[in-house]
Amino acid sequence: MVSLSIKRVVSVFILRPNEGPRPVHHQQQQQVALFRRCATMPTFPGHWAGISGSIEDDDANPLEAALRELLEETNLAEIFGGGDDRGVSCLRNCIKQGLHVDISSDRSGGAFGGRIIRVYPFALTLPACRLSSPAGDDGVADILKNTDARSSSMWSNLEMKGTEHDEMKIMTIEDFLDMMEPCVPALKLAFHHATLGSYLNLPEDIRTWERDRVNGAAFLARQALTLAAAHTNAGRENTHNLQSSFGQPSIPHSIAMLRPSMVPIVNLMNEFDRRMQTDSDSDRVGENLRQSLDEEIGKCVDLGFETIMRYYAQWTLNSPSATVFAIGTFSRSSTVKKILERLQEESNGVKVLCSQSTPGDEGELMAADVPGATLLSDQKFRQYIEQGKIELVIVGADCILQEGKGIVNKIGTASLSTYCKQKNIPLICCADRWKVWEDVYPPGLEDIFELFIPDKSEHVLIPDCRSKTC
Repeated sequence: MVSLSIKRVVSVFILRPNEGPRPVHHQQQQQVALFRRCATMPTFPGHWAGISGSIEDDDANPLEAALRELLEETNLAEIFGGGDDRGVSCLRNCIKQGLHVDISSDRSGGAFGGRIIRVYPFALTLPACRLSSPAGDDGVADILKNTDARSSSMWSNLEMKGTEHDEMKIMTIEDFLDMMEPCVPALKLAFHHATLGSYLNLPEDIRTWERDRVNGAAFLARQALTLAAAHTNAGRENTHNLQSSFGQPSIPHSIAMLRPSMVPIVNLMNEFDRRMQTDSDSDRVGENLRQSLDEEIGKCVDLGFETIMRYYAQWTLNSPSATVFAIGTFSRSSTVKKILERLQEESNGVKVLCSQSTPGDEGELMAADVPGATLLSDQKFRQYIEQGKIELVIVGADCILQEGKGIVNKIGTASLSTYCKQKNIPLICCADRWKVWEDVYPPGLEDIFELFIPDKSEHVLIPDCRSKTC
């Protein structure tokens, strides 16, 4: 059930990136379209905004609300695909969601009855999509071969629709971030969230951390705590205020928006900022949160170990002559690694089989992490499942939605879950409490992640969790 104390809205930033190769320092010369709200609007009249609006009861999720607003307030569907379903499909493929932004009543001027405004921000980059062909061979949208021409054509044809805005303005990102004209609350912060912090001026070691696509959420969360503590101490920034007048958030807040699908990072960074409001020692805050994370991971390891040992005990009864208890795993998880190592230490015959986990091939690293593990191609891994050579499969998670509404993990987990279900092979998902997502909607998904709904036959293990997920 959606909380009535929160007003949920979407905000879409339409972007035109640089045309052709350019140096990194020209990044902020890219352009964004802003729209001025009409004087008759009940909230924030005369303020500049993205394409925005409330999430309605009929909207399944923020993405559907964002697409609806784009259709109502711009002609992009017509530009992309002649105004039919092809245009909407193209919009859906081009749009990316960032981490939501909460705006308190003191920052919103009491709008919407003083409720917290939760903004779900999106970035829509034009050149990634199709244009409709005037000739319209079979009505199929053509992809223009020249990226510059595609971008320029879309940009020049972009128009407003509806009655919410009275002016559209094209600005460079740099000018937008420096603009002093009235904007809806936290517009610049929402932009940074929508673009996953791409335009923030961040230290290089944070950027290096951001590019890590081979380690799991718990591992990266520990590193994030170290980075947050170090750079908060070094800069002695004001972490009491998450947004400066120029839209630059605190270091912990910035780290959170870089990896929105990895929920323990988001939760820990938000908690870091919260604790810094009463404790100015960032090293102490970071260390306390590391201890909390390690304790929760330890509980998760205990629960995972105990659960698998029950299967192991049943296996020894049912197959007294068997010598190998094969456990399969997918992708790379430091928590799963700890569970597997403990199983190897405290039981006989445990064999670990790692699926290669394409794309990304994280399974190769997992096989190197776990002593004696065997790497299998994804196809071979499924053959082993089909042939009954794997007793169970264990995976980690990057996000657990409440009330059993879904799990976010590496692409490929959903199809593996379905396959295990078809072959009657138990799938166990282990996660600590820092991975529980509190919002009613899933976080924005980075390209390497997907959402799947666990079946009742699957185990989702979260120690001491009050959520109905457990």
